[in-house]
Amino acid sequence: MDQETDKTLTAREISRERHARKLIEAAQDAICAYGVRGATIARIQEFSGLSRGMINARFDSKERLLEAAIRDMSAAYTGRWQRALAAAGDDPVSRLRALIRADFSPEVLNERHVTLWFAFRAEAKPRDEYLSYITTREEPITSIVTGLCVDLAEATGRGPDDGRRAATLLMAALEGFWADFHLYPQDFDRDASAQLAWDLLARFFPERISGQITDA
Repeated sequence: MDQETDKTLTAREISRERHARKLIEAAQDAICAYGVRGATIARIQEFSGLSRGMINARFDSKERLLEAAIRDMSAAYTGRWQRALAAAGDDPVSRLRALIRADFSPEVLNERHVTLWFAFRAEAKPRDEYLSYITTREEPITSIVTGLCVDLAEATGRGPDDGRRAATLLMAALEGFWADFHLYPQDFDRDASAQLAWDLLARFFPERISGQITDA
């Protein structure tokens, strides 16, 4: 009897997880189509095919569901660059190359993800709870990029301020490329843009960085 109960509970948990996943994706679909404020319960229901009661049962409110949607988006981005760093080794140049490639990868730089990012960004001032997920000063990646650039600056006989300046410019450039993709996705060249970001670092650290970002 206990084994049967365990199986039933497991099946229920799986069902709950599937419904939660479906609602998060439906909320993201509604945001992509109508914006954060336009992502009404009725529209989320339409995209998900689930009832209003299901939304309340899984997330208590629409606002909690929207927060889950932005957390999910942020987790996809964070997971991508963390995997890239894990495969890059310890060399600062290799790690910076991996981070730039990750930022331009189709896994995160795609129309759905970027539309969500900008939609939530438009709400960041009136809703502080969104800010930590869409800021260009997101931690820990900003600290990681800064640390790598400082390491390169010091290794090439410069002071840490030069490294911090390089990191600030790189992060600003990456944000600009995302904005360009958001406005002109059909004309955007991700490989050329990644190369421009790499060339920016090469201007700061010509002793260590040169050539194509795809060389290694």
